[in-house]
Amino acid sequence: MKSHSRTTNSLLNFCSSIGAQLIVMIMNFVVRTVFISTLGKEYLGINGLFSNILSLLSLAELGVGSAILFKLYEPISKNDQERIISLMHFYKTIYRYIGIAVAILGVCMIPFLPYLIKNYQRLATLGINTAFVFVLYLVNTVSSYLFLAYKSAIIKANQKEYIINIISYLVTVIRSLVQIVALILIPVFEIYVLISILFVIVQNIIFAIVANRMYPFINRKPVRRIGKEERRAVANDCRALFLYKLNTVVLKSTDNIVLSMFLGLDKVALYSNYYIFYTTIQTLFAKIYNSISHSLGNLHTTNHKEREYLIFKATDLITVIIGGTAFIGLFVVGDEFIRVWLGETWVISQPFSFLLGLEVYTLAIRTALGKYRATMGLFQQAKYRPLVGMIINLVFSILLVRVWGIGGVIFATIIADWSTFMWFDPIILYKYGFKDRYSVREYFVNNIRYFLIILVTGVIDYFLCMKIGLNLGWISIFIHAGICGITVPCALLVFEHKKEECKYIIGILGRYKGYFLKKK
Repeated sequence: MKSHSRTTNSLLNFCSSIGAQLIVMIMNFVVRTVFISTLGKEYLGINGLFSNILSLLSLAELGVGSAILFKLYEPISKNDQERIISLMHFYKTIYRYIGIAVAILGVCMIPFLPYLIKNYQRLATLGINTAFVFVLYLVNTVSSYLFLAYKSAIIKANQKEYIINIISYLVTVIRSLVQIVALILIPVFEIYVLISILFVIVQNIIFAIVANRMYPFINRKPVRRIGKEERRAVANDCRALFLYKLNTVVLKSTDNIVLSMFLGLDKVALYSNYYIFYTTIQTLFAKIYNSISHSLGNLHTTNHKEREYLIFKATDLITVIIGGTAFIGLFVVGDEFIRVWLGETWVISQPFSFLLGLEVYTLAIRTALGKYRATMGLFQQAKYRPLVGMIINLVFSILLVRVWGIGGVIFATIIADWSTFMWFDPIILYKYGFKDRYSVREYFVNNIRYFLIILVTGVIDYFLCMKIGLNLGWISIFIHAGICGITVPCALLVFEHKKEECKYIIGILGRYKGYFLKKK
């Protein structure tokens, strides 16, 4: 079932994630530009709010996907087809129940919409049927659980994430083009959402066709169903994963809800233009770490702890490089990008861009730690810790939004992350994943040093870009983004070049560079 090495699969997955995500990012900005010019600020605020509400409803998934993927690693490594079939059939059944649960929860949310939107009655005077629009968003979310969505799991678990990436990016680009044409010719919000629903269904069907062709045996009926003990084990993992997912969703999906309740949809619209940076980078991180997590899970089953630890450190350094570059890029270029793209009235003054960049950096570290924890099957350890983060985030969001506005909501999320995930997850990994073979102190010392290097480089970049290439529109943005994109990775590699993990990364890049040159 595997035709490439773990490293090759990871590299293919990684490259497909980076390259295609850049194209999708450009398409998203084009769609957003046309959306704002044709539909306006109110619909933009509704789009952000409803997306966040339905992210909360997606908690019904309970982490089933991650739990099932972890269970698939071992039978795939042993080519145990009967067990794979049993797990896939179980996954299919659970996803159907999830789709129904999300639909029911969504319908129950409709009566509460007036309490979640400040000046709710104003939307009716603008001709916006808020309940109907919410139902369309609900159908879009439910569609992501139905229509054969579960079949992509076998491709992911088999370390072929790049196939999923290519398909999803092609569908996204075509969907974006169709939405742009529709917004220009027929600027009706409901049609815009209906197009999204259609393409969610199309994408799931394509995933199913590809999975059926690659692994035709998955369509056989299971000889034996998963036993009660295993179902109970999956349920226990799902309960623990639910708490992690609950924290992750609350950290971001409540932001627009809090802003809508206290400040109104206009502020949600302003925030959502910056938030597109966050979601784009979040998707990129998710694709990157999904692309390597299946290889990491496969490696974990081999019990080669020294190699696993080396790759963990290398992954941490790569995470810091990508996350640090995104951090400084948003800090330096974020406001300038919004100003050139939409105009001065859409800009949120500093330190908002700095805080958003810091949140993106935190997201990168949290995503990497979470993926490692999942591939090691560490679902039960510290499962109540996410509840602490959720409570901290909600309390500080409500307190700080009153005195600091949008910046207070972002800062509350950072406080919640840094007081829970950022220090506790590494302890869990070292204690239970690496069995205390290595000192977690090394991890904290390294990451404090990484952060200081990034911070100093960012401050230098900020003042440097205030002197170079000003008032040139998009040219200035490319110049300043290029400065950040070069200086941050170079600074980290220069200061860390003697480390084993840095040499490992450079060695892999050199090896595959030589391979591709030879092929050429």
